[in-house]
Formats: sequence, C-alpha cells, structure tokens
Amino acid sequence: MIEKFLNPWIRELVPYSSARSEFSGVADVFLDANESWESYRPNLNRYPDPKARALRLEIEKRLGFSFSMTGIGNGSDEIIDLLIRMFASPHEDSIMIERPTYGTYSVFARTQDVAVIDVPLTKDLDLDVISMEKIIEEKEPKLTFICSPNNPTGRVYSIEKIERLAALEKGIIVVDEAYADFSENFCSAYSLIGKHENIVVLRTLSKAYGAAGARIGMLIGSEEVIKVFEKTKPPYNVSLLSEEAGLGALRDEHVKKRIEDVRKRRKEFSSFLESLDYVREVFPSEANFVLFRTSDAKSLYAYLLGKGIVVRDRSSEPMLENTIRVTIGSQEEMERLKKEMRGYGK
Repeated sequence: MIEKFLNPWIRELVPYSSARSEFSGVADVFLDANESWESYRPNLNRYPDPKARALRLEIEKRLGFSFSMTGIGNGSDEIIDLLIRMFASPHEDSIMIERPTYGTYSVFARTQDVAVIDVPLTKDLDLDVISMEKIIEEKEPKLTFICSPNNPTGRVYSIEKIERLAALEKGIIVVDEAYADFSENFCSAYSLIGKHENIVVLRTLSKAYGAAGARIGMLIGSEEVIKVFEKTKPPYNVSLLSEEAGLGALRDEHVKKRIEDVRKRRKEFSSFLESLDYVREVFPSEANFVLFRTSDAKSLYAYLLGKGIVVRDRSSEPMLENTIRVTIGSQEEMERLKKEMRGYGK
C-alpha cells in the first residue's frame, strides 16, 4: 500500500552501502572505512551503527515499539524532512496541517517547494475532521501532519478522529506524539498501524526523557515504511555520542518521577493563572507546558524578559491572539515565575 504514495525516484532508489553494513559476523580489526585507529575517547574513532540497533532494541524494551517498526532520526525534525522527501513531489504535491500547530512541518515542505494546506482547528481547538476529510478527498495531500498533544495548545485529539482520516487511504497520516508522555490515559496512534499502514507516529527523547541536546527522534511505522526510511536517510545520521545519550535517557530511573512532577506543577500553575486578574483564559493541557490568554501578551512577555525569564508569545498563531506559552520547569523556576507574575502591572 505504501509504495503507491512514494515518489518514484525514492521507490527506485538504491541506498548508499556503508562500509560498516557490508559484512556480517564478528571481527576485531576494522580497516574498511578509512577511520583513524585511535581517538582521545574510546570508540569515537569508529563510525556509528547505521541502523542504531542498540538504541532501537532499548526502545523496544522500554517503550514497547517493535524493533522492526522503528527508525531513528537526528531529532524528529530530520524525520519530518525525510518523510516529505519520501512522499511529496516538489512543484506538484501538498501536505496538510492543522493550525495552530508545530511550525516545522510547513518550513520543511516549503523548502522542498511542496504546497501547504492549512486547516484551522474548530472554535474549541479540536480537529476539524469534516473539513480535513473533504480536503483529503478533493486535493489528496501526500501527508497530513497531526500534532497530538498539540503544540501550542496542549490538546489531545481522539484516536477515532485520526483513524477516520487514515481510513480514506489517500495519503500518509503522520501523528506527532512528542508530548504523549505527559498526557494521562493517552491512546497512541501506534495501536492503529497494524490496521492502517498509512499511519506513522513520531516520538522523541527531547521532552520527558530530558535529552533535547542529543537529538533523538523516533519514527514508528510499518516495516515497509521503515525499510524506505532506512534507505533514504543519511547512512550515519545518529552519532555515537547521541546514541549513548539516548541509551542513558531511556535507562534513566528518574523519568517517571519527572513526568509526575510536570503533571503536578502543570495543574498548580494552571490554578495560579486562573487567580490572576489579567489572565483571560487558561487552556487545558496534556503536555509539559500551559498556554494562556492575557490582556496584553506583548507587554507581559517584555516584562518577564526584563526579569530574566523567557516564555513564548504565541499571539501570531490563528485563534491565539494575546496568548503566552509557558514550559513547566523546576519547582524553583515555577515559584520564581509566579512571584514575578504577581508583580506584573503593580
């Protein structure tokens, strides 16, 4: 099924064959890849495993995503870029996104001269599935990007609505679940892949697992999708240092506690915001941030910046006039923020 959506040059692509992938068995002398025989750090003189096997096995063990259904990217951004390269033809095809949403979907599409179809969320910031179904039927965008929990609103979309779009079988449905770990009772689109091969899921170690600097993104899809991804991606796209950091993040015993702390502070901060007279609306969130509407977002942003606190003004997004997005930080950081926010306007 997937093959019919692929760009023909990707379908016919012969992947680069790296030196390290051309042999099988056990060896202890490597003279095949023009590497140095030594380095200031053990193993750093060697190229990393092109397939990131150790990391993918750890992901299977810790997160339950089957090894054969995962691919690793240099952050989710690389995966987004590659998915567009795999399926959307420059000058001809389009992608569809809900708005507001994560901004790089549009950026990567436009850098490849792929059109972007924006579909506004409903008034209550839910997916407008009826409009999206109509566009899929009429314009057949090659990929539809859905961010759930949504960035910047923090809202989770129902798995039933996502499945409705996938069931049309007119293109690839990409469900970006970067913030899923912070949601309570979350149902991943991973559960739909066996039924709908045109669904792929994105996950990351940048959020709950605290490894944003390592740049580890995960593509989860059918074995057919993963095979195409593996031949399309750069041969050594994940460094040895990043893979080591990713393994450490997955094995971090503090992850569950960190997630619990975020959920607790998110609730506390939302309640605090509701007590402020200049806050007009607090949006329910299932991510590691809270979005709220204020009387003057530009003024509040500048005030907090003057106090050495950086937040995100999201007012440029449709339906989000005068909104600020605040990431949930440490207890000390949140207390400092609340102290400064109490003093705003006084």
